[in-house]
Amino acid sequence: MKKFFALITSIGIVGAIGLDGYYLFTQNSKQVQGTTTVESQSQGASTSSSSPSSTSAASEAVSSSTSSTSSNGEYKDGTYSGSTVSTRWGDVQVQVKISGGKISDVSFLKSTSEDGKSRSQEIDAQAEPIYISEAKQANSANIQAVSGATVTYKGYTESLQAALDQAV
Repeated sequence: MKKFFALITSIGIVGAIGLDGYYLFTQNSKQVQGTTTVESQSQGASTSSSSPSSTSAASEAVSSSTSSTSSNGEYKDGTYSGSTVSTRWGDVQVQVKISGGKISDVSFLKSTSEDGKSRSQEIDAQAEPIYISEAKQANSANIQAVSGATVTYKGYTESLQAALDQAV
């Protein structure tokens, strides 16, 4: 009898996880589809990776900012690039634009989907627009992780926080 209840409970849990995954990656993507602002150029961006290709850019932080802080926001207006964060699936780096003291845009300079693997590209295509939208709404790097994209989340939030630290 105990085995029967364990089996029924296990089936229920697997079903709930399946429904959650379906909603997250199909239904929720329809709301944010078309809002991806992925950019693959690294305009002299700051980097902290240990690869030999990151020599001169590693020493300079990119920030084109104004010297005054907006009276309605907490950040100085300008464009700031976060540090490159190495993750298990590749490097992540973001650039944030501050306007009116608030986050107006976030774009990916480096993304885990650049590894060329279709699964990484699929995950990032779903997660990146959500992370960008949540960062704009929260006006910070304090956002919720998307289920199944925690590696991207780690890199995104660390790089975003580094960029926002430059804007204060």
